[in-house]
Amino acid sequence: MLTATAPLTINEQLTQQAAGWRRELHKIPELSFDLYKTQEYIINLLKHWNIAYDLGYGKTGIVVTIKGKKQGDTIAFRCDMDALPMQDACGKSWASTHEGCSHSCGHDGHMAITLAVVKHLAAYNEFSGCVKILFQPSEENGQGAKAMIKDGLYKDHPYTQLYGFHNMPRLQDGTIQVRYGATTGAGEVFTLSVTGKSGHSSVPHKCINPISAACEIVNGWNNITTNIKNDMAIISTCKLNGGTAMNGIPEQALAGGTMRYFEAHIADYMRDNMHQIAKEVCKKYGAVYDLLFEVLCPATINTIEHTNTVIECAKQLYGAENVVTDVPASPGGEDMQFFVTDKVDGACWFMIGTKGTNTHTASFDFDDTCIHRAASMLVNIVYNRLAK
Repeated sequence: MLTATAPLTINEQLTQQAAGWRRELHKIPELSFDLYKTQEYIINLLKHWNIAYDLGYGKTGIVVTIKGKKQGDTIAFRCDMDALPMQDACGKSWASTHEGCSHSCGHDGHMAITLAVVKHLAAYNEFSGCVKILFQPSEENGQGAKAMIKDGLYKDHPYTQLYGFHNMPRLQDGTIQVRYGATTGAGEVFTLSVTGKSGHSSVPHKCINPISAACEIVNGWNNITTNIKNDMAIISTCKLNGGTAMNGIPEQALAGGTMRYFEAHIADYMRDNMHQIAKEVCKKYGAVYDLLFEVLCPATINTIEHTNTVIECAKQLYGAENVVTDVPASPGGEDMQFFVTDKVDGACWFMIGTKGTNTHTASFDFDDTCIHRAASMLVNIVYNRLAK
């Protein structure tokens, strides 16, 4: 239970400041790992507040450390920072100043919320333990968390539990939505290459057309998931390339896409069948194939104890009637699970229902009215887990 005497909600002045930071960050969206202006903006605030931070993780990642007044456990919060390669059509005075780039997923809002939490906890650190804030680049590409861990983040800044969140305009405004267990899907990128025999289009019988073979393979893949009834299993071929001339059969065709699932055995089943179909089709044509898979992100798993913490805190701030737990798992990917090492006891990723158009649309602009309760939510999680 909450026993701390520090304020458990951020004040109105800090809320307004956070909205200002959010709008300034919205003006300077950056992509993938190249978040130099974003990093500089956050570091300048941290220096002004005299708050400890560390660099060198995932190129432009930042790790903030806030110590409590007594020794105790260490918990971490993940905050994504990158934007999308989209034109900003929000129509606001704080619209993107970077051509072809916009914060159309709301990561500017995530940073503002988290910065408000950092400033509040630094002023009211009446808890036992330590809080780590993981400002992460390249969430949209699913590579940032993995890169930060590879650069030694966990070795240098260990923690025992992890929390993360995302704004969700498609959900009911003023709600917190969270589920136990798998909450976002695992994803893999696949690349297929089919090699045949090139030649003139007037003599196709003297050629081996890799485009025909690739099309038949892709069509065969569409039937793999039909027999999987109770588990998520998605194979989406998203590109098919081959040839440059209108009258020449090429030597090679390329296809690629994503595979999504929750359970590892489902992934094994899909991979095996994809290989088998490609092998049979290429044997028929006399072609040769190569099929490669690369993990995009693992499934995000919400553990019971830590999900219970999120639910308890959400009920206090949002009201029990606005905490939704019968949420279907999302097939979309989320790379936060890369931060969950084998030494982390558990984690929880939850969704905040907000107003506005859906994310990943050019007209999207983050809903600043959610900042107060969202930031207070993270503060409550800290004091719930690290109360004296």
